Amino acid sequence: MSVSEILEHSAGRGLQTIAIILCLPFLSPVALPGLSIPFGVAIAICGLRIAFRHRPWLPGAIRRRSIPFPVLEKTLRFGIAAHTRLEKFLRARWLVFTGSHSSQMASGLAIALAAVLLSLPIPPPFPLTNTIPGFAIILISLGMLERDGLVVFCGYLLTAIAAGYVMLIAVFGGAGAVKIWNLLGQSLAQ
Repeated sequence: MSVSEILEHSAGRGLQTIAIILCLPFLSPVALPGLSIPFGVAIAICGLRIAFRHRPWLPGAIRRRSIPFPVLEKTLRFGIAAHTRLEKFLRARWLVFTGSHSSQMASGLAIALAAVLLSLPIPPPFPLTNTIPGFAIILISLGMLERDGLVVFCGYLLTAIAAGYVMLIAVFGGAGAVKIWNLLGQSLAQ
């Protein structure tokens, strides 16, 4: 199925739905080679279009990009199961994060930032470099769709955590980031 077909079938919830679907493959702690850059660019475009209240649109090259059926089937099966569980939790609340044009702009820009973080080509020794921003995008998008400001706020927090993690990798380099990650793992294990 192409990204264009998904966008057409999303019935007015196109940009957030596309962002959620494109993030589902990144929920694994291991990075998927070849997907993060094109999908990250597509999600960033969706985020910017949400921020500036533009109609759903993606460049032709991205719209024509197909998601292989086995990947789409696994992704949608996981997504439907997760959404079924989340529906019990999602509800309209904390409307300050969902009820105004400025909150929509903030959410769209947060999605775009998380998408940029997701698309960075960070080498494999660093786990969760795609997973944290992927979850952030999904939370913000779900919160916007369901007008759940608490979920949007949690997405903002995950975006900040993802940005901090990427900055740690950039500042401390490979050895420093691995050491920090191991220290965090040891402190959580205690």
